[in-house]
This record gives sequence, structure tokens and C-alpha cells, in this order.
Amino acid sequence: MERGKMSSTGRGGKSKAPQHPQDIFALGSKSTVVVSRDAEKRNIHKPSTSGIGERKRETAGFGSAPPSKRARIGSPAEAVTGTSLEVDPVDLVPNVLQALDTHNSDKLLGLLTGSIRLLKSQRSKPDPILCMSMLYLTKIRPNMFAHETVTQSLCTLLKREQGAAFKSKGNPLVFVLACNMLYAGHRDNNSWPDTFIKVYIEDALNERWWVDCTWCKCLVENIVTAFGTKQPAAHLVPSDSALGSGSPLMGSTEEDLDNTELDYTVFPRYSSSYETVEALVLEAIREQIQRRAAPDAIGKGFLKLLSATCGFPEIRMIAASRLEAWLHSGKLWRAAQELLAHVCANAAASGPSAARDHEVLAQLARLRLKTKPLQAAYQACLREMVSESPALLRSVVTHTIYNELSNVRSPNNMAVLAALINAQPQLVPAAMADTYQELVVRTEDYLRPLRALTRECVRATRSDVAALLPLACALAHPPPMDPPQEIRERAFQSVADLFCVCSLVTAAHSKHAADYRAQLTALQQQALGWLRDTAAAYRPARHDYLHVLHKIMFVEPVETYSKVDNWPPESERALTYRLCCETPLPQNTLLRLIFIGLSKEIPVSPTEVFELIEQLVRRACALPPEEQPMPVDKLEIADYIFQLCQFHPPDNITLPAGYTAPALAITSLYWRGWMLLTMLAAHNPQGFAERAAAAYPTLRALIECCITGKPSIEWSCAAESERAEAERAAVLQLESHLAAASNAKLPVTEHSSRLLAQLTTLEPLGPARRPPGGVLEALQALSGQLRLGRLLCRQPALLLQLVERHGTRRAMPWLHQLLKHDRLELSVLPVQCLCEFLSAGGAGGEAGKAGELCAHLRRTLHSEEGARAVLHYYLQRLAHSHKSTRQSANRGLKLVLSQTDDATDMDYNADVSPESWLPLLPSLVHWEALRAEAVRRVRAACLVECVPRHVAAYLGFLASHASQHDLTDIVLDLSQVLMERTTVMGCVLPPVCARELPRTDAAQHAALHALTTLFHTHLRQMLSSTEPTEATEILEEGVEGSSGCYAGEKVTLQWANGRRATLHVVVAHAHLKLLCYGPSCLDTNQEMYSWLQSTWVGSDAPEAFVSESPDEAVLLPDWLRLSLVRSARKPLLEAGLRGLPAHKLALFIQTFGMPVSSMSALLDALDACPAGAVVRLGVERGYMAQLLLVQRARGAVGGHAFAAALRLSRPQYPPDDTLFTEEVLPEEEEDPWASPREPIRLDAGSITALLATTFSGADMFRGDLDAAFRQLHGLIADEARGGENPCTRATLSFLLTVNVAALLRLPAYAAPLLRALFHAKPSGFTEVAKNLLMQCKCARGPVADALRSAVGAASMSADHSPLPTIPQRASKEQLVAAFESTTPSTLEAVGNKIIQSQDTKVVVDTITHLLDKNQKNCYELTIKVEEDEKCSKQAAHVLSVRGLGCGLLLDWLSELQRETLGTQMRLMFVRGGGSWRPLLVTLLAHRASWRTLHACLAALLQPAGWSATSVLDFAETLIGSPRVWQGRDRATPKHHTPEDSLRLTHAQLDVLIQYVSEEASEAEASEGLEAARRSIEARLPLILRCCSAPHALLAAALAASKAHPLLLVLLYMKVPKVLQLLRECSERPPAAPPSAPPERLQAAARRSTSATDRVSHALLTTLAAPPQHHSKEHSQKMCRAEANARAVWARCRGAGERALPLAGALLRGVRGRSHQQHQHLLAALEILPDDDLFAPAASEEVHNILECFLTMVKESGAGSGSLAHRVAALLRRYRAARPARAAALLAAHRDTVASQAALSGLMGAEGPPASVAPPPHALHELRRRVAPPPELHWLLQEVEAWGVRRGGAWGGARAADALLRAVAPLAAHPHAPLRTAALSLLAKLLPAAPDLHPGLQAILECLDSSQPEVAQSAVDKLPELVVGMQEHAARILMRVFELGMKSRLPVEPCIAKCVATINLNRGC
Repeated sequence: MERGKMSSTGRGGKSKAPQHPQDIFALGSKSTVVVSRDAEKRNIHKPSTSGIGERKRETAGFGSAPPSKRARIGSPAEAVTGTSLEVDPVDLVPNVLQALDTHNSDKLLGLLTGSIRLLKSQRSKPDPILCMSMLYLTKIRPNMFAHETVTQSLCTLLKREQGAAFKSKGNPLVFVLACNMLYAGHRDNNSWPDTFIKVYIEDALNERWWVDCTWCKCLVENIVTAFGTKQPAAHLVPSDSALGSGSPLMGSTEEDLDNTELDYTVFPRYSSSYETVEALVLEAIREQIQRRAAPDAIGKGFLKLLSATCGFPEIRMIAASRLEAWLHSGKLWRAAQELLAHVCANAAASGPSAARDHEVLAQLARLRLKTKPLQAAYQACLREMVSESPALLRSVVTHTIYNELSNVRSPNNMAVLAALINAQPQLVPAAMADTYQELVVRTEDYLRPLRALTRECVRATRSDVAALLPLACALAHPPPMDPPQEIRERAFQSVADLFCVCSLVTAAHSKHAADYRAQLTALQQQALGWLRDTAAAYRPARHDYLHVLHKIMFVEPVETYSKVDNWPPESERALTYRLCCETPLPQNTLLRLIFIGLSKEIPVSPTEVFELIEQLVRRACALPPEEQPMPVDKLEIADYIFQLCQFHPPDNITLPAGYTAPALAITSLYWRGWMLLTMLAAHNPQGFAERAAAAYPTLRALIECCITGKPSIEWSCAAESERAEAERAAVLQLESHLAAASNAKLPVTEHSSRLLAQLTTLEPLGPARRPPGGVLEALQALSGQLRLGRLLCRQPALLLQLVERHGTRRAMPWLHQLLKHDRLELSVLPVQCLCEFLSAGGAGGEAGKAGELCAHLRRTLHSEEGARAVLHYYLQRLAHSHKSTRQSANRGLKLVLSQTDDATDMDYNADVSPESWLPLLPSLVHWEALRAEAVRRVRAACLVECVPRHVAAYLGFLASHASQHDLTDIVLDLSQVLMERTTVMGCVLPPVCARELPRTDAAQHAALHALTTLFHTHLRQMLSSTEPTEATEILEEGVEGSSGCYAGEKVTLQWANGRRATLHVVVAHAHLKLLCYGPSCLDTNQEMYSWLQSTWVGSDAPEAFVSESPDEAVLLPDWLRLSLVRSARKPLLEAGLRGLPAHKLALFIQTFGMPVSSMSALLDALDACPAGAVVRLGVERGYMAQLLLVQRARGAVGGHAFAAALRLSRPQYPPDDTLFTEEVLPEEEEDPWASPREPIRLDAGSITALLATTFSGADMFRGDLDAAFRQLHGLIADEARGGENPCTRATLSFLLTVNVAALLRLPAYAAPLLRALFHAKPSGFTEVAKNLLMQCKCARGPVADALRSAVGAASMSADHSPLPTIPQRASKEQLVAAFESTTPSTLEAVGNKIIQSQDTKVVVDTITHLLDKNQKNCYELTIKVEEDEKCSKQAAHVLSVRGLGCGLLLDWLSELQRETLGTQMRLMFVRGGGSWRPLLVTLLAHRASWRTLHACLAALLQPAGWSATSVLDFAETLIGSPRVWQGRDRATPKHHTPEDSLRLTHAQLDVLIQYVSEEASEAEASEGLEAARRSIEARLPLILRCCSAPHALLAAALAASKAHPLLLVLLYMKVPKVLQLLRECSERPPAAPPSAPPERLQAAARRSTSATDRVSHALLTTLAAPPQHHSKEHSQKMCRAEANARAVWARCRGAGERALPLAGALLRGVRGRSHQQHQHLLAALEILPDDDLFAPAASEEVHNILECFLTMVKESGAGSGSLAHRVAALLRRYRAARPARAAALLAAHRDTVASQAALSGLMGAEGPPASVAPPPHALHELRRRVAPPPELHWLLQEVEAWGVRRGGAWGGARAADALLRAVAPLAAHPHAPLRTAALSLLAKLLPAAPDLHPGLQAILECLDSSQPEVAQSAVDKLPELVVGMQEHAARILMRVFELGMKSRLPVEPCIAKCVATINLNRGC
């Protein structure tokens, strides 16, 4: 009440906040009261309560203003002033809502306008309740403020009021409220009223209360879109303080600018009123300019308005014309810089405003900036402009150059050009060159200013001449227009002068740089390219062109280059010119010059160009050779040079028809060309000189002449005279034709010829020609002047070839000269040449030179490289085939290695032994590094050397210095030497009989000791190796000089004590051969020899087996046994005689040179042989008796039983020979073998007893069976020649009664008897043979063969018809009839006769026809033939299946026709073919060419009824043929992909699939589905080999889907991407009915292998492996491996089911480890669908897996966390799929389930499993994507949290696919948090989704986005994304690489991480 009273008295206003600042005091109390009373009277609010009324009165008093002031403002809302209603701020919201409910629009409009009027009156301190009410209404009903009247009223709040300017300046609340209410009302409108533009311009031109306010930017930024202004880069705009950045309501200040975040959208609002807006802006701008003409009158607001409206070209023009004054203004320079940046950013190179923008650029080019900061800002703006719009670069450069060349040039032009060059080093010089060309073709001469401009540009860039090369490249382009005729010459000379200026400036500014010569060379090449390609546009005359060519190559006088502007100055002119002249002459420059000379369109002659090239080459030769002045490597340059020298007849002369002018050259140019090539070769000795000398013999001779200083030895006088005569005739003939064509009257002779002395034959590749004398002298003078000989000596190959051509006996004084004239020649010459010179003895004539050369080579030995070169040269010659070469090598090694100065005294004809230098080798400094090569070379020398002393020295060296690693190769080589070079080794090693150490045989025993040491060490190494087989493996190729005959023959030796070794056969034989030489006298206690002897021939002798085979090998062949026997050593003798049969012993005793002891042992062995074996030897008795006589005379003993068995007569001793008179032979009674029994004479009666005793076992015959049967054979043969045959009849009678089994048991007696009867041919023998053969129809052996021969001969004798008569040219039918009429006995004769007399083609067709009939069973009998009727008259036809004729036909066919095709394909591939068909197929595959094979395969892959198995076998044979791999690497890389050698089309592949299906169907019909699976799996490698490309794989999948369902299933298992190809294919596979139920197909597929098995096993093993260390990298690796496993199992059906056993095993192994591994394995299992996870086949494994998880949860206790919840979810799925098994599992673990809260729900009643669907609201909103970004971000987080709770499955494939499709489009959203969350969720969804297409498109859209931040987000997240879509990794990484090339994004780390992620699967 009191407060009400105070208000009524009028003092309430005084007590409130005053309206004036604190430093102003009111004078008197009445004025205050009056003011308060006036304010109270003007209050339009009526209080409803006392308390509120006081507050309302206080509020009303702050913002009151007299009506006269409002009228002066000119508000647009004055028209509706009468409609506004006065309202209390408290009642505003209820009244407005009531008006809305009653649809009272007038009241609503009045309330809103009244509140706006009240707010306007309270501008300085508005009522908070009123503000909040207005904000609330704006929030709930923003469309109310879009009304035109309300909008106009709100605009009055934004307009400027003169009277309230001071009071309202400090509080922008009213402006912020108005702006936000206007934006809220018009937010959804695309077309805004023009009033906004007007109020924006008004505020922008004045105080900028709300234009610069941060809280008003929602309205301001939408208004600014009307101007279409591009914002410049942030670094170009100078920083300035902003107004009103704090929150008006919270009282914050400018410091809160960065925290201001408003939710608003900006898009064009004035797109349909562009002209209106432009007119408004231009009107306001021009009005301001007119009112404020002076620069000081312009304010910052005006410049900022210009910056905001720079989108209009007129504004840019206005700003550019006044920028210079504003930039230099002290208070406007900052805003002016911002305006400059906006002008540059909005300039356009094309479009309707391009012309105006070019004027703007011209204005900018005329700016004259005085301070360096301004210049730097100006340059930065220009750099940014040309980088963003390169099309503007040309205009900027052009205007800058034109301004520089004008009279009012700006002082910062050079700085601008320098800055542009630094920013665009390639484009700016090109633009300058275009401007140069425009100026050059003008009427005025701009050459002098352009030269100065070029120099100044280089000076401005701080002597950086790198831009001159792009300038020259652009100058070489054609001119923009055809130059006028009057200025062509001047323009041509000017452009050439500019090229020269570029070179001179480069030389002047970069003479201290390392690469200035390369820059000069590049400039010259560009100038030459201009001359060759572009200069024709100027149509220069010949002298002008030649002058310019000389000028560019700097062969003109120095004054020519400085006469235009006297630059370079006099002090620098000579140096600069010399630097340009010293430019190298590379190959490209030479080629461009040559092409200029060869071009017919260029007005210079080849002769002039040749002279210029010669001058340039001579000049380049004067440069130091170390700088490579003329690098050349192409041999074609020689041909081009000779084309310049070639003589061409005049074009106006026609030569006679049929005559071709010979290739002739101008003689002077021709030989000067050879000299030019010699100079080029001298400066390129490494590559060009060697190849050119090999290709051009004349050049080789000239090089020799330069080196030696003498004429070449290749110049032959006889050949030269012949060539000269032929050349003379050719030139005279050509001149005669030319004279005849020109109507010459005088005949052409040698005396009258003009061309004879000027032309020569052009044969550069022909034999070496001798140059004329003057040319030779000139060449020698040139060589001495330019040191060509010394330069050519830098190539060792040239010198060595020269030495070889001269030979070792030819004098080489030139080599003396090289060593004599210059001491440095020793270091220049190659080591090989010095070595050759020293070993050849050439320096012997020069006193001290040999010693100097030796000293130099000895110094060379101190370095490893030099020692290696010297030893390599000499040691490799030790294995040379010529003795002289080996001698020189020994001599050189002795000179080089010895330290004495005996080089001058050496006799170069004496033989030097290796013993003199081999001991010196180990004394070398780098001996350990050289040891291996020295041993290898000495080993090779042993294979060649023939001198025994040398070989012995080599053996000693090898024994002393061989390493353990080289022993295998050394022993192999020495074994070959020992076994093959017996003559040499017989002299190297001591004889077998040597027992002592004579003085003369010490070297032999030393060699034997060295050899024994090597073999002993090697064998001990082999036996002591832990892996003997691998330890003894050696290379198949022998070392140099190896014979190679034993390559690949190895035996495995097995000793009784279990030791094994695998050796080459030659090594084993060499060991035994070495034992034959006996022990060396140097072998202490014979330890090595005794060990070797006990190892090889003792009681523990090894057994030999063929390597890699169980078959026993022959370790001791006969020749080696003979050597062992000859050694006469008891162990060796016993080993050699062990197991020898009698016939070999008989051969051994007949060998010459056998020792007496060995002969005695042989005779004793013969005595021990069975008598029967000795009798059957069949030796000549007289010779053997004499042999025994001689051996006994030598002292041999034994042989008595041998002599007795052979019934040798007692020798008659000579009277004077009393050596054996006292020796008494053993008595016959005591030795049964001494005198054999007298043989019993056989007769007809005793034959039966003999046969019965032999075959029936009766003891009826007492004589010797062998002798008796020999008598019986003789009697049968005698009776066959005589009349009576009682013995034969007796034999036949016995054979009729004998059992054939007895004959088969004793083939040694039965077979010879049957053969004797067969040759005797007695009557009745055939019946006997048939009878016996019937008893042994299936028997094999000599007896059965004899019986069959007898029966067959009888049948052939019965068929005694003669050979059929065959005409000379018989037809096919006649030949067929002839073959069919043959018998087994006549088939071969008839066939040979036909082959010899008939046409081969007809014979081949006949044989093919016969074989075809054989396949069709045309020769088979129609009745059944028993086995015993084979020999009857109804026997099988010779060409039938049982006949023998097909084999002959096949042999003849393989010989007559190498390639089998045509009708013979039916023989090989038709269904149901003969058993001989594989032979023809094999011949075809091995003999035919590839063209024939491919043609055959193409014919087979046509649907023609071929045999499926045969065709498939043939295709596999072609793929696996060794021909395919000829020339390929034997060891293929791990990830090598085999080539598709068949290259089948889709149709052929379809037929191939049909064959596989047909074969599988046959197998399935006969043996079942398992057989079909094995058949298909056997053919799958063939199919995959033919499907190297994706389209071929798709064709195979489509064909398989039509052919056989199991084939498609197995193909999918081998190549899972088949399913993706089928999905993307437009032709879907047909739904063919499967031949077996799906269960059977799945069961068959489970027994097969899959491509996913290795991947799944590798990933699961990685997940289960214990971590080496816990780190972030390891965690990321595990997560990626888990994602890989989930991706594989989600997209490959059945892959997870197949990996369940391994998962269970790994889970049982990781139970005690960290929970993280459990989580990864569980996530991989969760991805599997219920059909796979709980399939019946995997029921037991899943049960065990769940049991393991329950055990883990129990062990973890309360700390199991999310693991228990996820296990519970898995158990619910298990209970829904397998209730009984799940109940048993839960019952077994009831305690664990009860103790865990997450598992306790499983014990209740069974219910449906937890929902796997994602949150429906979130999924729905994400699909719509209409919610604000923060809300979408929150929804993504909700979905991600739901997915984490579901583990790795994400609700299954369907839910994951739905989420992926909903989330993928958000990956490219502009909102950064939303985009990041979407990409993170994509990385988790991709491994679980079956279809990756939405994710792939989203990633590609991000990478292709025009917003860099979007692309950067995708790049940052790509290593995680690529894990789930590795199928598309190549495409994505290629797109990332292209992004990195086109943008500035750092993509290299991303690509590296992606590749590292993908490489995690390389182990799979």
C-alpha cells in the first residue's frame, strides 16, 4: 500500500534508476518530479495489483519518448499505429493465446504491434518480462511474426533513431530480440522482403549495432546471401574486435565470442530478386560516395558494406577504383585490406561479369602501395586469387606486365610477379611467355623492355632462375596469331633473343650453383625444339634461320648477345658468355640438331648442320671429361650422323627405270662423321664406346688407331682394293645416269668424273675401311690435341679386346707408350690390361717399368676390390683350355704375389709352377675375403690342368685352405678328376706298389696325403651331421669345368651302426678308388686310411640304396671290383671278390696286369664255385689251360678244382722248365673235382630215365644232368638232319604223359628241350605242344613262350597264302581290304610294304579307319569264343581287341604323322573308345604344337558327344605340360597366381563345366554322391585355372548352377566371391532341381575343404594367442582380427560352422587367460545365425563351447561384467533352438546360473529369446533423417549402445543390414559430431552386414565430397572401416590415392595403416 501511495504522489520514478549517466546531476528537485510526472502521465499500462503496478510503472518510465520523436523516425509501422493495443507485459502471453484460440486476428495483430511499440519505447532498458514473453511467443508460434505488419513493426526496432542513439548504444538487447524474432518468423521462407536489405544497409552504413552482433548472425547471414559474396581465406582478413559478442541476457562480453553457438540455417533468400537487391545496394553506395566524396569522410562501416556486397561486379569496380586511397588511410587501412581480400576472392574469370573483373584486375595492377605490410597483403591476396582461380592468372600477369612497361608503372610490379612465381612456378612463367609473344608480334619493338623485365623478374625472385625453364618451354609454343609479314623477321629474331637472354641470365645468376649447366642444357633443348617445330610459323629465310641456330648454340660472337641493351655489362660479358659456351652437349641436344638438319621443311642444309655439330662436339671435347660433357648412349645417333653425310641425287633428275641409286656419302663429311663418332666414343667409354665398337668395325679400327697411334691391324690392303674398285664402278654408273638425265654430251670416265673424288660408299656397318692419308693424320692430330687415346683407355673392355686382337706374340708398343708418357696411366688403365701386360712380358724391354708395374699391382692388392680384380683375372685363366694362357697366369701371379724385384730378370718362356705362388696367397691382407674365390678357381684348375706337379700343388692348397662349407663341391670335383682323368692322376699319385717314401716320389705321396685328407674330412663331416640327407645335398650343376656326367646320380648309404649319408655315386666310387692307392707315407700311423678302409670295406661296409627309393643300388660295379682286386690289399680284395659269380671271375683272371696275390685269390674263388656253374661258362679250354700255365709260372696258386671241372689237360712242361716239376697235384680219390666222371652215352632207352629223373623226381639216371641234356639236344639235332629219330620219339612220348607243372618248375631244362624240338620240327610235336599249352593257358615264362611259339608257327605254316598284291596307287578301300586280309604273321610285312609304296596321307587315313572300326568292335566274333579255342580256326581277327594288330597300327601312325588331328580325334575322345586311346592322346600332348593343341581343345569344347573324362584329362595335361613352364622360375613365389594358359571363352568354359557335371553324374550313378564330390573336387583346380578373371568365374558359376548343384556348392566353397558375382549379375542362376536333397549336399560339402578354413583358423588363432605385451596397438590388432572373423562368418555361409571345432579347442586353451580374449571369441561366435551355430552337425561342439563360457563366468565371479550378460543371451538362443540339450546344460551348471544375476533368469520358464530388433524409434528417425543433427547424434549413440549390449551380432544379419542402410547416408553429413558418430558406427556394422553396398557408397561419397572436412573424417576412420569390407579395399584405396593427388589432404598415413590392416590376413 505504501508503495502504491508513493507512486500516486509522483516520487516513484525518482527513486528508480536514473535516465542519465552517473556523472550528470539534475539541478533542482522540481525538474525531476516533473519528468517523473510526465512519464507517469504517458504510461499506457494499467496495473492490476498494487505490487505489480509499482514494477510496471518503473518499467514504463525507462523507455518513454514523446510522440513527436516517433513521428520523426519515419517508421514503416506508422500505418498500423492506431490498430496497436496497449498491453501489460504480464498479460501479453495469455491475451495472445486467447486471441489465437478465438481466432481474433485483429486483436492478435494489435497485441503484437503494441508490445513491439512498448519494446521500442524501452530500448535503453527493456522490461525482462516483456522480453521473455516475446521470446516465448516466438518459440511456440514463430509464424505470427511473419505477418507483414508485424515484420514492418519489428523492422522499426532495427532502424536507426537519431534521438535514442546515445542512450541505447550500450545495450543491444532490443536488436537481438528483433533479429531473432524476424529470423524465427521467416526461417522457412525462401523469399524474404526487401525491407531487410534496407535496414541492413542503414545499420551497416551507420553504427552497425546489430549487423556486427554475433547474436544477430542468424538474420544477418541470411540477408548477406542476397549479395552472393564469397568469403576470402581467414588469413587474408585482418583481425578486428567485434561488437555485441556477449549474451545480452547473461551479461557476458566479447570474451564469450567463441562460445556463441546458434542453431540456424543459411541458404539463399533473394534468389528471385537479384536485380532489385543490386539496385538497392548500388543506390545506397553511390549516395554515400556522393555525400562523402573525401576519403576522410568515409567510415569503416561503408568499407565493410562494400566487402559484404563484393558479389556484385559494379561494387568490385567501385571498390577497386578507390582502394589505393583507402589503403593508405590511417583509420581505414584495416577495413581496406579486408575489402581488397573480398575483391580478389570474388573476381571471376568467366561468366557475365568476366569483362568487368578484367577491368577490376587492371585497376588492381595500377595500385601504388607505399608500405611493405600493404604490399605483402596485396601479394597474399593475389596469390590466393590465382590459386583458387588459375584462369585469372593470365589476366593478372598480363596487366602487371603491361603496367610495368607503361609510363605510369607501379613500383611493386616486380614484387607481385616474384610472389606469383613463387606461388605458381609453372603457370606464371607460361603466362609471361604468352604476354611476351603478344608483345613481340606488335608493331612496336618490345625486345629491349622484355629483356630488362626478364632480368628484373629473376632479381626480384632473389636470383632464382628456376622459372626461366618454364618460360622457355612456353616461348616454344606457336604464336597466338600469324605474325604480319613486315614484322615476321623481327619477331623471329626477338623470340630467339629471349631464349638467349634466359641462358645468359641463368649463367649470370646461377654460376655458383651445382646444376646450372643442366639448366642451360634444358634451355638450349627448348630453343632447339622451338626451332624444329614452331619456327616455321615465322617463315624465316635460310640465313636468318642459320644465324638464329648459331646464336642459340652460342657460336656467334659475344657482341651479338649484348647489342640490344648492352647487357651483360662489359665486366661480366666475357665470363657469362664463356659459361654459356661451356654448356654440355647431351644426347637430346645432338638429336634435335640432327633432326633439324634432316628435316626437309627447315631451310638449312644437312651440311651446314653437320658443320655446326662438329664445331659443338669439338668445343665439348675441350671440357673436362669428369663432367661428362657429351653423355650419349643410343647407337642410332651414328646412323643419324651418316644420314647427314649421305649424298642425294637432285630431285629434278629422273633415274632410269629399274635402277636404284647406291647408298653414297660425301667423302669429306663421311670421314669427318667417323671422327665425330670417335670423339663421342672417347667421352662415353663405358657404354656407348663398347657397343659402337662392336657394331661398327671402322669405328673400332679408328679407336685402335687413337689408342695405339698406329694404323689398325684390321685394315686389309687386298680387301680395301676390292672395295675401292666396287665403289669406283658404282659412282661412275650413278654419274653416268645423272649426266644422261641432264643431257651432257661428254661421256663420264675416271678422268672426267666430278663425283668420283667427292663420294664414297655408305656402308657404316660393313668391314673396317682405311681412311685416306689426310684423314688419318687429322685423326692423330685430333687425338693428341683432345687426348682421345687416354680417354678411350678408361674402358677396360676396349683395351682387352685390343690386346686379344693383337695376340700375345704381337708387339704392343702402344702399351709401352701408355706407361711411358704419363705415370698416371697406371691408375687410369684398367687392372685387367695391366695384368695382361705384365704376364705377357711386354715390359721386359723397359728397364724399371716391369718393377714399377709390379709395384703398382702389389699396391692394388692392399685394397679388397683391387685384390679381387687382380686375382679374378689371373685365377680364372688357370682353368683355360690353352696351355700358354695358363702359363702366363702362373707367371703373372708369381710376379704380383712375390715381394722380390725379379720382374726384369724373369724368363718369360720358362714354365712357372704354382708351387712358387700358392704359398703366398694366404699372406694377402684381405685373404679371408678372397679365400672362397681362390679355392673355387683352384678347384676349377684341377679339372683342366695336365701337368702333374701343378695338380699336386693345387691338391695341397685345397687340403690346407678349403673350408667346411666348400668341401662338398671340392670332393665332387676331385672325385671326377680321380675317376675320369686316370692318366694324369696316375702321375700325380704314387703307384699302387709303392710302399716306401723314395726321394723322387715325395710329391706324389704329398698329393695322396692331401687327397686323403680332403676325402677323410668330408666323409667325417657327412657322418657327423645331424641331418645327413640335407647336409649332403649339393647343387645339380657342377662348377666350371665339370663334366656333368654324374649329375643327379645319388645313393643313400646305410651303415650297420645306424649312420646314413647321401652321396653322389662318383664320390662313393672315388673313395673306393682312393683306397686302391694305399696309404700315404705322410699319413701318421695310417689313421685316415685305416678309418676310410674300415668305413667302406670293413665288416661295417655300408649298404647302398637308390636315393629317395627303397630299391637297392649297386655300389661296386664290375670295373670298381676289378680295381679293388688289383690293389692286392686283403680287405679290398675280399670286398672286390665278395659275391662275384663264376663267369665274372673267369673274366677277371683273363685281365692283364693282375698281381700274383690277386690272381691266387681269384683262382681260389673259382675253385669254390659250383662245378655246374663252372662247366656252363663255355670258355675255350685251350686258352684257359695256357692261362693257368702262365699264372702258375708267375707264382699264382689255386685253380685245381676249376681245371678239373673244365677237364683241362695236364700241361706238358718244356724240358728246360723245372719250375713245377716237384709240385704234385691232389689225388683224384681225395678230391672229387680233380678228375670228373666219364659221361654216360645216351641212347633211346636211357632218354626216358633221364627225363623221368629230371621232371618226375624218379632216381633212374646216375649221370650228370647238364652233360646229359647237352647230349640229348645234340641227338635231336642230328636226327632232324638224318632219317631215323628214335631219341626224338622217346622224348615226345614222355612229353605226352608228363605234367606241365613239372616243366614249369624246371625252365632251365624244359625250355631248351622244347626249343630244340621246335627247330627239329618232328611230326606230332605240334599236337604235343597244344596239349601242354591247354594245361597252362595263363602261365608265363620261357616254357609257356616256347609252347606258344610252336603252336603259332604251326598255324602260320598252315596259312601259307602269299602276300596280297597291292596296286601302285591304291585307294583307301583297297588298303583297308589288304590290312583286313592279313594274318598275325603277314601283318607286319604287308604294312611295311604299304608304307613304302603308298602315299603317306592315304596310309594315315587307312590306319585311322581301321582303328575306328576296331573301336566299334567290327572285328569281334558274333559268337562266344572259349579261352581254349584261341588257336583254333575260329581264332580272333588280327585287328580285333584280342588281336595284336592294333599295336602295329598305332606304331605306324605315330611315325607317319607327328601331329594327330582331324578324323583321328574320334579315335581319342569319342565315348567308349579302345584301351589304346591314351597312347594317342599322350602322343598328341607331347608332340603337337601349341596351335594344334589349342585347335584340338577348341574342337573338343564344342558340344559334340565327346568323352567327358578324356576331354578333362586332356585339358589337365595341357595345363600341366612341361612346355608351359619352359624358361620359368622353378621356385615360384608364395602368392604366385598361375597363368590361364588355355584362355577359354565363356562358351567353351560352359562346355567344360558340362563335362565335369557329366563325369560327376556318372560317378554318382555308380558309386553315390560321395564319389561325385571326389570327382568334382578333382576337377575344380582345372576350372579355377581357367577362371583367372572375374567375368570367367561368373560364367563358370552360371554354368555350374545349370549343370550340377553340388558343383556350384563346391565352387562357392573354393571361391566365396562367386556369390557376390551372382548377386551382381543380371542373369540369375536357374532354380534347377537338385539331384540330391539339401541335407545330402550339405553333408557332402562338409567333407570338402573351403577357402575360408585357413582364414578362419588363422584369425581364431590370433584371437586366442596370448599377448606378448599389453598395449594400445595390440588391442587395436585384436579388434581388427575380431572384425575380420565376424565379416568372414557373416558373408560366407557355413564358414563359422566349419570353424566351431577350432573355436571350442581354443576356448578350452584360453580359459585361464584374460577376459579380453573371451570377449573377442564370443563376439565372433555371436555373429553366427542359429541355423549354423546350432546345426545338428555342430551340436556337440556348441554344447562344449557354452560349457566353457559358463565355467569362465563361474571363475570370474562377480567381475564377469558384460561377459555374463552376453553368455546369457547366447544361452537363450540355445534354449530356443535346442531345448533338451540346453536344459541339460543348465541343470549341470545350476550353481553357476543361480549365483550370477545375469544368468538367473534362465532357470525360469522357457520363453522367447530376447528381442534382436534395434530400437524402432531410433531406426525410424534415422531412416527419415529429418530430425536436427544433435537429435540424430543422440539416436546414433543409442543404437551403438544397443549394439554393444548385443555383442558382435548386432541383432543378426537382417538387423545389421537395416541399420547399415539407415546410418550410411549420415557419414557425409556436414555436422561434424554426427558425421564422426556415423562413421564410428559404420566401422562396427560393416563386419556384421551381409550387403556392403550402402557402406561402400557412403565411404565413396565422403571421399568425393567437396567439403574437405568430410573427406578428412572418412580418411581418418578408413583403417577401421576397411576391416569390414576388404573385398572393396582396392577400389577404396585407389580413390584415396586419387584424393591425395588432387587435394592437400594427408592420405599417406591412412594408406599405410590400411595396408598394414589388410596384411593381417597375409598369414591366411
